[in-house]
Parts: sequence; structure tokens; C-alpha cells
Amino acid sequence: MIDKLDEKFRPCVGAMIINDKSQIWIGKRITKIKKEGLEEISNYKDRKLWQMPQGGIDPGEKPEEAIFREVYEETGLKDIKILAVSDHWYQYKIPKTILNNYKGKFVGQTQKWFLLQHLGNDNDVNLVPDENSGNYQEFTDWKWENPEKILDQVIDFKTETYKKVFKEFKNIRML
Repeated sequence: MIDKLDEKFRPCVGAMIINDKSQIWIGKRITKIKKEGLEEISNYKDRKLWQMPQGGIDPGEKPEEAIFREVYEETGLKDIKILAVSDHWYQYKIPKTILNNYKGKFVGQTQKWFLLQHLGNDNDVNLVPDENSGNYQEFTDWKWENPEKILDQVIDFKTETYKKVFKEFKNIRML
């Protein structure tokens, strides 16, 4: 379970998944999801739809459990290991144009970030969840990207968090 956090921010985990070349896995968000309210993300330019995997922590779930679940749900990857965990929680507010997704419950997210090593191969990626899982597809495409090219592809309200996460994990990622 997680320590007491600001209840206005949804507790989440974020995954910086790296390959053997220290490139980072990013996925291209679906712009129209069959889930109430999520269509609004399509207002953003196509180049700003890329992101690292992330998702909510279920009640009673530990962040370490949530990260493996979220990575599998969003990417299909199972063969990963934790290299590092962020020292603290990162927080950002979500623009009002997207807040309808949370139906007024949250104003943003607070995230514990994990640096993960992908141990398998690229064929392990599966962006389409099992239809009986209750999960929906979040990405239409994916790629390995060099860190210096990622920020220009990420939605604006996440870039500061990404900069901080990149800085925190930089020395570990280069090993």
C-alpha cells in the first residue's frame, strides 16, 4: 500500500522501460477510446500523443505490484525487472479539458516511477489486451526511442515530470 498522499491526485505508477541500448519504450496514445470522456485527448497534435506506460494503483495494491500489472496490461510485456524506484512521488495537474475523464474525483496524478529492464524481445509487445480482461487498448503504436527525442513527443503537461524522471534515472540507465 502507499503512504498518505494528497487525495486530489490519483495515485499511479509510471514505467521507464529500457532495452539493451538504453532506449526507452514509448507508446502512441489512442485518440478515440470507447470510454466516456477520453475523446478529448484528440485535441492535441499527433506528435504529442507518445508516452511511457503508466496507470492507477488499485486499492490495497503496492506500487511494485501495480507496475507489473500496468506494464502487462498496456504493453503485454512480462519479462521485465526493476532496476530502480524513484526516491519520491512525482505529481502533475491535468488540464481542465481532460479532467472529465476523472469525473471530478481527481485534479491530477501523483506517480511512483520505476526504471525497468526489458529482458525479452520486441515480439513480446502486445498492445491489444485479452478481450476477457476488462482492459481497453491504450496505444496504437510503440517504439524504442532515445531519451533526448522523447520530450518533443509527449503531451505538454507531462514534460516536467518526464524531465525529473529522466534526471533521476539517468546514471542508472547508462550502466
